[in-house]
Amino acid sequence: MTSCRNFTGTGAENYQRYFVPAIATPVSADLLRIAGLRQAERVLDVACGTGVIARLAAEPVGPTGSVAAIDLAPDMIDVAKTIPSPAGSPIEWHVGDGTAHPFPDDSYDVALCQMGLRFIEDRAAVLTETRRVLAPGGRLVINTPGRIQPAFELMEQAIVEHISPELGGFVRAVFSMHDPDAVATLLRDAGFEDVSSTVSIVTLQLPPPAEFLWQYINLTPMGPFVAQASQAAQSAMERQVVDRWQPFVVDGATRVDQPMVTTTGRK
Repeated sequence: MTSCRNFTGTGAENYQRYFVPAIATPVSADLLRIAGLRQAERVLDVACGTGVIARLAAEPVGPTGSVAAIDLAPDMIDVAKTIPSPAGSPIEWHVGDGTAHPFPDDSYDVALCQMGLRFIEDRAAVLTETRRVLAPGGRLVINTPGRIQPAFELMEQAIVEHISPELGGFVRAVFSMHDPDAVATLLRDAGFEDVSSTVSIVTLQLPPPAEFLWQYINLTPMGPFVAQASQAAQSAMERQVVDRWQPFVVDGATRVDQPMVTTTGRK
């Protein structure tokens, strides 16, 4: 079996190359559908990563609208700036902390946040600050992964059994905001009104098991820790994932039906 564990590249570039087409783009459809962006609206993409949501928002708001995107990681913004934007509103890229937006009050009609809130320690501060920069009646739409699915549980198990029990928690942390009622409560506590939260299923067509395993590991803080493990341990982890993921493999791709929680609120 050929191992994929040695693929190289910087984190932000690999995020754009691997994560965006396999996961970020498919899960964006419901977020944007629910947001219902309109011509001339002003949009803010919070925790934008390499800007997939910002670019998808540019076309519907058109040249009379505006799109701004902000992320704490300078390397994510650097990569975002290199990717051509579609026709529509130009995009303003900002490096900054979502708990202290560099924008005036009432600056945006819509704020979007795709899968970023779960990695922010002070979620209440980000939501409160995002509400501040929304215009009266402005809306916030966020999504977070729903409950962890069997494929990811099996991957977590292989990492725990062959590398380190301490690393398993990171896999599960990605799914920590799976409860729609809890996410809705966060928005209400931040002052949002007309809050609603729904769950939908997104079918992810991921790469073959070994390829996805190493892409995932090397896109996360787990990468350096796994790299320090013995070759025997790494190979055993890979074999276990490949073996136990076979029920999810269809025509060479790994299929995962992942619930996504989409939550909205108005200022």
